[in-house]
Parts: sequence; C-alpha cells; structure tokens
Amino acid sequence: MRVRNFSRLALVFVVLFTLLVAGVFFPFQPLDPAWQSRLTAALVNAATLPLLALALLELARHLDPEDPLIRGRQRRFAQLAIAASLGFLLLAPLQISAGLRLQYSNGTQALSRLARAEVKLTTLRAALAEADTNADLHERIQALSGPTLSPTDLALPLPLLKAQAAAAFDQAQAQIARERASLPAMNPLRLLPEQLRNASACLALACGFAIFARHPSGQLSLLEAFQARLRRLSAGRQRRNPNAEAHYINQLCDNDQTH
Repeated sequence: MRVRNFSRLALVFVVLFTLLVAGVFFPFQPLDPAWQSRLTAALVNAATLPLLALALLELARHLDPEDPLIRGRQRRFAQLAIAASLGFLLLAPLQISAGLRLQYSNGTQALSRLARAEVKLTTLRAALAEADTNADLHERIQALSGPTLSPTDLALPLPLLKAQAAAAFDQAQAQIARERASLPAMNPLRLLPEQLRNASACLALACGFAIFARHPSGQLSLLEAFQARLRRLSAGRQRRNPNAEAHYINQLCDNDQTH
C-alpha cells in the first residue's frame, strides 16, 4: 500500500466529519440552546473521524518523512488541531449551559402551552353559558376556534347540547391537569449525569487533539508543551520552598544541642 494513500484516507475522514456536522450546523441558530445541544452532540459523536485523520497523517509522515505532500498536509492538520483542541475545551462548559437552558426553556414552553389551553377553555365555558340558541352557541364556539359542532349536535335541544359541551370541556380540563402533573420538575441535577458524561467526552477529545496539535515553529505538541509548563511550574515551587525534610532534621539537631 502506498504511503500517500494514508494521507488520502485522512482527507476522506475529514470530509465525512464535515458532512455530518454540516447537517446539524444549518440552519444557523447560535443563541438557541436546542441548536447548541444538537451541535455539541454531533461534534462529539463525529470527532473520532478527524482524530483518525491526524493519526493516519502522523503515520504517513513517519513512514515517508521526505514526501513534501505528506509533510505539508500533516503540518496544516497539526495547526488545525490546535483550534480543535481549544474548541472542545470550551465546548465542555457550553454544553452544560445549553443543557440547563434547554431544560428551563422546554419546561417554560410546556407550562405556557397549558396556561393558554386553560384560558381558552375558560373562554369557551363563558360562551357556552351565554349562548341563547343552538345557532348562537355554534357561532360563539367557531369564533373562538373551538370544537366543531355537527348537524346532529345542533339538532339537539339546547340544554342537552350545553350539557354535552360542558362534559367535553370537563374532559379537556382533566387532560390539562394530567399533563401538568406529568411535567418533570425543573431540577438541574436531573441532567447532571448526562452533562458530566458529555463534558468528560469534550475534555477527552480536547486532549486527543492536543496530542497531534503542533505550531509550525514548535517541536512539541500542544499536550507536550502543556506538560512541560506544568513541570516547570512544579520545579519553580520546589526551588522557592525549603526542603521540608532537611528543615526538620536541622530542628532535631538544634533541640539535641540545647538539651
């Protein structure tokens, strides 16, 4: 198998990733928490494709380090991996925020829909009480976009027609009460396991891209540079602090001399 085929296969993975994400990306609604949640899920689920592409390019560069096409493509992809790593790092808190706002929005919309249904039902009951004839009742209900009365219904005596309509309204009221009772409580902790799982996936992917991310002027990957910086900070703290063990031994020696 020619080494350049690894580079071509990497492009195939990137194209597949782009197509999968583009299907969710449009229509573009960056302020909609539902859109944010869908985009986050699509990015997390498809992120293994560009990671495979980076691994294939790394392998191709190792097998044929002198090929200019492979070297150039691997260098460009390594630069793009920097943005991908930082993007998934920022995506972790974003998906938590989107999940909380989506839960609140869905709960608010459901409550608002039920409130509108109750208001309409109250208006229909008022129209039912005020109607003097079957035709008057029919006109009032139609004006309020209520249920359609059949010719058989309109042929009934007005008291019986009103009784049937009142029974139908009572059933609707009971249905509204059941839907209200079935609504889940808007508890942020209810989505905590899923949010933590998605956030952990985002952080893991950020580390994965950081393995391959490399600036053209640097020899270390983004992850290696981060680890080196942590080691320097740790060494700096150790130099600033005295050796605890040596300090303890000196104290013991001083105490022995005083005695």
